[in-house]
Amino acid sequence: MKRIVVYSHLLFLILLIFNNCDNPNDFPILKGPYLGQKPPGNIPELFASGIISTDKRELNSVFSPKGDEFFFAIYTPEPTDKCVIMCSKQVKGVWTEPEIANFSGNFIDVDMAFSPDGNRLYFCSIRSTQSRSVPEPKHDIWFCDRLENNNWSEPKEMGELINSSESETYPSFTKNGRMYFSSSCQGGYGNKDIYYSQKANGAFSKPVNIGSPVNTQYDEGDTFVAPDESYLIISSRGRPDSIGRSDLYISFKKKDGNWTEAKNIGKPINTEVYEYSPFVSTNGKYLFFSRFSESAADIYWVKANIIEEMKREILK
Repeated sequence: MKRIVVYSHLLFLILLIFNNCDNPNDFPILKGPYLGQKPPGNIPELFASGIISTDKRELNSVFSPKGDEFFFAIYTPEPTDKCVIMCSKQVKGVWTEPEIANFSGNFIDVDMAFSPDGNRLYFCSIRSTQSRSVPEPKHDIWFCDRLENNNWSEPKEMGELINSSESETYPSFTKNGRMYFSSSCQGGYGNKDIYYSQKANGAFSKPVNIGSPVNTQYDEGDTFVAPDESYLIISSRGRPDSIGRSDLYISFKKKDGNWTEAKNIGKPINTEVYEYSPFVSTNGKYLFFSRFSESAADIYWVKANIIEEMKREILK
């Protein structure tokens, strides 16, 4: 009888050890949409606190159109001064521990965006190009194509039609393939403006400055465009109605095709520090953005009700 009890205890210990070995790095088992996180309310919350938003400096983020991949960037100022793109995937219903994307890790890589079909991933990078062997301190837009093994191809630069001698950042796409992005190229309204380029027959057209009243003498950047092109969310700083160092603003497309003046989204989304890098979930329910202060840089999310509320107010 004692022998049976001892064997039972041994079996229990073996099973306990085996179950703990399923997750050797103590990464939690995350199931469901949005890495299994409880959806936020009308007050911004850290996204996946302790999992994605940690004591590191997390920057912009994006979900794939299917919602089964999550990319975000981490900045490491010392000693590498790099920004790497991390990726978590939903495999058999469970989210994987984030790891460095196969195309990132050696340069400053940020500002990810998916093509409408999810098979091309765009991002911004400071890295060498075919025409520039040594990286210059400017961002260009690059892209990778999805491979059969669900990894990504070697990055390719967008080329001189899109990438100017100044910095181009934060691409975002409508469902018909029009790309919005920020550029510091000469001839704009301020130091940085919003442009768009239409994709047709596999090629992008010459970028067009979207003009006033969205672009102003102040900096406009970090554009998120709605898939149906009904609104833009941008980050801007220096405006008279600013709440903090950098705020999120929204502009709506009117029936005549023109954009409304960009309005400050206001508190509690904007605070006295930096808010930037907006992204709205594919179903339109949640607004993701980044918040940066002297002590932290994290990813937040909040219900996107403010979009419809401001639309009714502005377009009434």
